[in-house]
Amino acid sequence: MKTRLTLPGRPALGGIAFVQHQRFECVEIRPHKTMDGRQMELTRWQSHCADCGAPFELLTPRRNVAVRVDRRRCAEHRDPKRRVKIPAGAEA
Repeated sequence: MKTRLTLPGRPALGGIAFVQHQRFECVEIRPHKTMDGRQMELTRWQSHCADCGAPFELLTPRRNVAVRVDRRRCAEHRDPKRRVKIPAGAEA
């Protein structure tokens, strides 16, 4: 069974979270209006590509529960079918 990879749903600005060995930093919290007119907030996370180390950003909804991580690589190395390998000696 796959383990769901998640980030905190309501992080503080500047908050740090780890998904396995990969560091994500909350760099912005901003209001957003959905297509159906509802108001919500989005969290912008900054991290580094698991393959090449290039910085990339990820937007997630700001919720009271954990949110799923769907990207762990930059646009150049993005491949949803390929899992991120955990370095030897690192904890899962």
